Order: sequence, then structure tokens, then C-alpha cells
Amino acid sequence: MQTKEYYQKVVELSASNQPLWQACIIHTDGSSPARIGMKLLIPLLGAIYGNLGGGELEHKIIEFVREQRPAQPQQLSFDLGSGELGNSKETSMICGGSATVFIEALYNPNQLFIIGAGHCGKALGHLAKLCGFWVHLVDNRQDILDASSEESFQMRQLNDFSAISQALSFGPHAWIVIMTHGHLHDKEVLQQCLNQDFRYLGMIGSRHKVSETFDLLRKQGYSDDLLQKVHAPIGLPIGSQQPYEIAISIMAELIRELRLKEQ
Repeated sequence: MQTKEYYQKVVELSASNQPLWQACIIHTDGSSPARIGMKLLIPLLGAIYGNLGGGELEHKIIEFVREQRPAQPQQLSFDLGSGELGNSKETSMICGGSATVFIEALYNPNQLFIIGAGHCGKALGHLAKLCGFWVHLVDNRQDILDASSEESFQMRQLNDFSAISQALSFGPHAWIVIMTHGHLHDKEVLQQCLNQDFRYLGMIGSRHKVSETFDLLRKQGYSDDLLQKVHAPIGLPIGSQQPYEIAISIMAELIRELRLKEQ
């Protein structure tokens, strides 16, 4: 594996912020097929790239990453037949040594999906990028997306709001903010998100509009427990009116949600 080719692959695989991890051998002792500095790229799906010496060691690392999906760096030690297990993970290898692997995510797990690329959506995207979120801007209007500045997104996508799952990657790190043009599709998008896995789900709108939307959803069989997971009206109450003021109130709520759960 050539170093230049490896890092070109890192750039290629990480361009769309799909789940991707790097595993690197940082220590070996005794006899081992692994060598310090060996690296392996592990996407959640698809082919791996690089190598850690092959065999059971490599298989166990791939299995660990794809099952645990670690968001924080991890250091794992493996016994390769030395007989000195200690805190190391056991293998059936008979090389007689041990190896330590450092695993880190090469993507931003905090993906913010902004459903609606109007003035408020663009302002929120701008602030969210500055605050370290990976921003995916979604709208059903091509001209509005074309007019969006790159300061407001890492990815933008034209998508019909009736099939929003085609644009979202649901999961424990998905942050979703619903603010479609004129609120015309807010309820439609919300319905498709409620039974999914997410870290945060918020919807813009006045208290009256939110209450009206929730009443309609209750009549359709959605439970209060489910609706209580929705942050609506979205944002902290700071009297915001202009797009960036509204974006600041929403961004403050996102930061509070992110940091308080880290403690």
C-alpha cells in the first residue's frame, strides 16, 4: 500500500461524510503479522482499504468498528498467542505476540439535516458549520438550492418532501430541523421522522401552529410520548425575528442539547 494512494482514498471516502474509521497499529510486542504504522480504512458498508497484517486480528477490528461504531477514539490491545492476556482481547492466533490498535472516526458524526433552504435555513446552516456540525441542506426547489452559498452547507440535495428518508441518514447522531417554505410540508416531513432514530428533532413554527399540527397527528394515532420527543417551537425564547436571530436561537438550543448530554 502506497502512502499517497492511502491518503487519496481517505479523501475520497470521507468526501460525503459517510461513517468511516481508521485503525492504526501503534504498538507490537513479540511475534506478530502486524507492524507499527499499518493502517486500515473501515467504512460502515463496502470494501475496506489498507491492511493490519490480515487474519483474525484484522477481522476482529473490522467487526468491532462496525458493531460499536465508536464516535470517540479507542485503543484496543490484542493477545496473539503470548499467553499474557491482561486487558488484551483474546484471539486464537498462535504468533506469540501482541498488538495495540488505535481507532478513530474520520467523519463528523453530528450531522445536521436542515429541511428547508430558505433564509432561516441558510442562516442556521452557516452558524452550524461554524459550530462544528456537518450540514446537509435539503429542499424541493432547485433554484433555492442553487442560490445557496457554500458557507451554509457541506452538502445540498434536491428532494421531494414526501420521500424525505431518501435525503436523511437516521441514527443516534442525526440532528433534524424542519423549516419548509411557508410551513407547507412541515407536518408531512415530521410524520416521516417520528418513528425513526435521531439525536434531535425540531420543527419551527408558532405555538399555535405547533399545537395545531400536534392535534392533527394525535388524531392520526401518534402518541404524546412520541410527540414529546420533538423540540417545537424550536429555539430558545430570545424574541428573535430576523433570519440570523432565529438561527441563533435554534443554534443555542442545539448546542445546549449537545453539551449537556456530553456531561
